[in-house]
Amino acid sequence: MTIQAGFVTQEQYQVLVVDDSRVIRRAASKILATDFDVIEAEDGEDAWNQIQENKRISVIFSDLGMPNMDGYQLLEAVRNSQDSAIANLPIIIITGAEEDEGAKEKAFGLGATDFIGKPFDSVSLKTRASAHINYRRELQSLEQRVATDRLTGLLTDKSFLQQGEQALAYAQRHGTEFSVVRLDLGKFSELFVKYGKGIAEQILSKVADIIKQGLRREDSAARLGVAKFGLLLPCADGNNSAIVIQRICQRIAGLKLKLGKDVFTLSYTSGITQLDGQEKLNFHSMINQVNEALARAHAAGENQISLYETSAQPPTEKMQDVPLDRLLKKLEEDAEAVTRHELLQGMLRIMPMLQQANIQLNLGIEEAIALVQKEL
Repeated sequence: MTIQAGFVTQEQYQVLVVDDSRVIRRAASKILATDFDVIEAEDGEDAWNQIQENKRISVIFSDLGMPNMDGYQLLEAVRNSQDSAIANLPIIIITGAEEDEGAKEKAFGLGATDFIGKPFDSVSLKTRASAHINYRRELQSLEQRVATDRLTGLLTDKSFLQQGEQALAYAQRHGTEFSVVRLDLGKFSELFVKYGKGIAEQILSKVADIIKQGLRREDSAARLGVAKFGLLLPCADGNNSAIVIQRICQRIAGLKLKLGKDVFTLSYTSGITQLDGQEKLNFHSMINQVNEALARAHAAGENQISLYETSAQPPTEKMQDVPLDRLLKKLEEDAEAVTRHELLQGMLRIMPMLQQANIQLNLGIEEAIALVQKEL
C-alpha cells in the first residue's frame, strides 16, 4: 500500500489508553479493540515515553489522577512538544466522580480536546475515537486543498464554508458535538484610519496568531472580513466553545499596543452556536444562528460573548405583523408613510440575508452591517 508523505492510512491509526487502574484500561481496550488498534500505558510517564517513540498514536484517552506523571502533566508535555505531530494529538480526558468542574476547566485550559466520564459506555467511547480519527484524517487531506488568507494564514471565507459543511456532516453522522463561533474586533476601523494599513495589518497578524494558539488541533479558523473571524470547533458544545473563545478574547483584550506616544487596546464581540441535537440543521443555518448571536453581543456593548439559544424565538417570528412584501410595496407607493417601527422591523428581517450574502459573495460590507446592527 502506498502512503503519502505526512499521512497515515486507516490501518496505521492507533489509540492509546492511559490509566493507573488496570481494570479501567482493560475495560476501555476491550471496547475499542473491536474497531481500533489499542495500546495501554499505566501512567503519564509511561504514556509520554510511548508517544515520543510511536508515531502511530493518533488519539489519547487519559485519566487525570495518576502517579509519576498525572493527566495534567501529560497534557502539558504533549502540548509543549516541539514535534507538531505530537503537540496536536487529540487528548480525551477520562473523568471520575471525584473530579469537579474546576478540574475539568483546568484540563481544558491545558489543551484537553474532549471529556468522557466514568463509567463509560461502549457507544460513547467508540464514537469519540472514531470521530477524532476520521476528522483528523479528512482534515489532513482537506488542508492540502483549501485556500488561506495571505496576511493571517487563516482560512478564507470560501474555505471556511467548505470546511464547515464537512465538519457538520461528520458531527451529524457520528452524533458528536459541533460549534461555530464568530469573532469581531472592535475599534479596528479607528485604528486603521489613525495609524494606516501597515500597522493595522501587523495587528491583524498578531491577533491571528493568538487565535491559532488558542485552538485545538481539530479546530479551524478563518478570516471572514477586514477584522472578522470565524471558528469551527468539532466535538465541542456551546460551553466548551465559550471556554475556548473566552481564552482567546482575554488575550486579545489584554494586548497593549504602543503606537508612538499612544497605547491602544482592542475590544471584541463574539457569537456562538452549537449543533445541539438539531439533526436537520445545515451549515448555512448555523451561520445565520451565529450571526444572530453576534448581533446580540454587539447590542450588549464591547467585550461581550453571546450564545445562540435554539429555544429562543427568532426576531422574524415576532414581527409577522409587518410582512416584508407589504413593506416593500408601501415603500414604492409612498415611502414617507412608512413608520420608523416598520423600517426597524424590516431591517431586522433582512439582516440574516445581508450577513450571509456578505460572507458568500465577498461584498466587503462588514462595517456597514455592524453599524446597522448597533443601531437596531
